[in-house]
Amino acid sequence: MKIALFYQGFTVNQTAHQSHLVYRVYVPRNIKAVEIHFGYHPILENNKDSIRGAVRREGLDESIVQDDTELRNLLTMSVNDPNKYRGSHHFFCQEQVIEIGSDAATEGFWAGEIQEGYWEFIVNCHGVFSKEVHGQVEVFGVSNAKDDKEIPLSPLEEIELVQMKKQRQSDREQNYQVKKVELHAHTVHSDATQTTEQLLEQAEKEHIDWLAITDHNTTSALREAEEMQSVEKRVNLLHGIEYTTYDGHFLVHGDLEAITYDWTEISKTSIPNFLRKLKEKDVYLTIAHPFDTGNPFCTGCRWEYVLDNLAFVDAIEVWNGTNPHQSISNVDAYYKWTELLAQGYEIAASSGRDWHQLYPNEEIAYTYVLLPEETAAEKDVLAALSLGRTYCSIRPQIDFKLNDFYLLGDRIEVKTDELKISLRITDLLMGDEIRIYSDRSLLYQERVTTNRYWQKVLQLQNERYTLLRLEINNKRHERIAFTNPIYIDCY
Repeated sequence: MKIALFYQGFTVNQTAHQSHLVYRVYVPRNIKAVEIHFGYHPILENNKDSIRGAVRREGLDESIVQDDTELRNLLTMSVNDPNKYRGSHHFFCQEQVIEIGSDAATEGFWAGEIQEGYWEFIVNCHGVFSKEVHGQVEVFGVSNAKDDKEIPLSPLEEIELVQMKKQRQSDREQNYQVKKVELHAHTVHSDATQTTEQLLEQAEKEHIDWLAITDHNTTSALREAEEMQSVEKRVNLLHGIEYTTYDGHFLVHGDLEAITYDWTEISKTSIPNFLRKLKEKDVYLTIAHPFDTGNPFCTGCRWEYVLDNLAFVDAIEVWNGTNPHQSISNVDAYYKWTELLAQGYEIAASSGRDWHQLYPNEEIAYTYVLLPEETAAEKDVLAALSLGRTYCSIRPQIDFKLNDFYLLGDRIEVKTDELKISLRITDLLMGDEIRIYSDRSLLYQERVTTNRYWQKVLQLQNERYTLLRLEINNKRHERIAFTNPIYIDCY
């Protein structure tokens, strides 16, 4: 069967002379041949004003133009597959059909494997002498399949466990402080209504300690923010960007040069290598709102990339939006994260406000990061985020320790039959429910009966759990806070 992949009509004038029109088109899997229908008109130009103009542009004398002088517009087609040049046919022809298959190809082109990914179909404007030249490019994929419709996988499916355990170790002599962080914010440099200055001012009012401006495919607002940020301001800047592609969005935080690449390089086939290239620069990489509504309602918002593993992913944004209860997709993301934890993946969960407007009339979820008291550098924040030394909360503030010392994101080696959990939680309301989970099940739950802080030491039997984590629900059974795990190695 033949599948329509692309169609574009075009009009060029004499300014397009000796230029290239590049169309990048995604060719899906299971295509055995690509068929291109290419045409343009007119070929011959005999209008003397147009011809004299072309002669003058070349620095020639108009006297060479005679009554029978004609010029030929010459447009040709070249093709690149995702990895290499596949040829061109340089000849004058008003209507062309070009076929490139695995075993045979039209003259000027090379047969060979039809690879999935972005192909380039290039209109080469060797000569444009008419006032206007009109053309069209139409691309088809030829498939053996009877039906071109595929049922898409649910986000983050078919993932193999290949992620190595991260090095996790706390300094017993180090005191830690909790800092409020916003990891996902936008400005007018992309699709938000707030200027860079307005965003900084509001972040200051909300007592945010670290703010990441993550505009879509650009860091220009970050550069602007660094120029206007005064030393008196309390909020610190995290460098970030939201790669906003056709098949998924992901956040990258790190050094400005390390996070900034051409997003159009990303496709379903190139995504693993692109993520690998980013992680080689020691950045913090988060899959954003993976279960959000996608095409056609929110272009590219749903994660549709198929990854063999998550070795180059640090976190999943399981809470997206000002108040995460507004979207059922956040529930799906949360359960996918806990499923991955149970399978043995050491992957963090994060909250991102996806900040587009200044003044929401609702509760706000923030990410809280545990940082060494003695340091306040971006690298320390990124290291803490990567380890999951964080919790996310709309209201409660959490102090969670295991065996008196180990913090969120740590790994503890346990040789005893008991685990000691120390909890101190503030900003609770009557009816809130505290829950402690292992990798396998709910271990403990208690409903708060007064408006107060809650403090308790719990002794649990060591049943060879691989992790412990905490979450808090309000009286409406809405999740209002959760921690990343403390990991456990049992001997």
